[in-house]
Amino acid sequence: MPATSIAGATFTVTVAAVDYSAQVTSGTVTSTSTITRTRTLDGNAFSQTDLISAVNLSFLYDNVGGIFEELQTVVDSGASVAVVIDGGTGEWTGAAMYVESAETTFDATGVAMCTAQLTGELVFA
Repeated sequence: MPATSIAGATFTVTVAAVDYSAQVTSGTVTSTSTITRTRTLDGNAFSQTDLISAVNLSFLYDNVGGIFEELQTVVDSGASVAVVIDGGTGEWTGAAMYVESAETTFDATGVAMCTAQLTGELVFA
């Protein structure tokens, strides 16, 4: 089967129905499954007991009215936010993602950057 490569620049990141792809510099989607092993008379049985998805985004600080303000508002409220990451040939959709952290870094010679970590349930299709 031939491999298909997708350039990172073709990804679209949407938060709360607004596309912020021009600000996003990188991202990571992680799915972590908790598997429980139960010893039976016939050997081992395995069952999935939990599935957690996480999204890590790095993006340019875009001041008031941008992705940082949107994510910081969610952090402050404790609410969730809808996130869609479109990879061209597949899409991750999270209707209720919770922002665990939103961080801004800056120095005197560079561009201000932000990172955010979200957790919840993503569906890949």
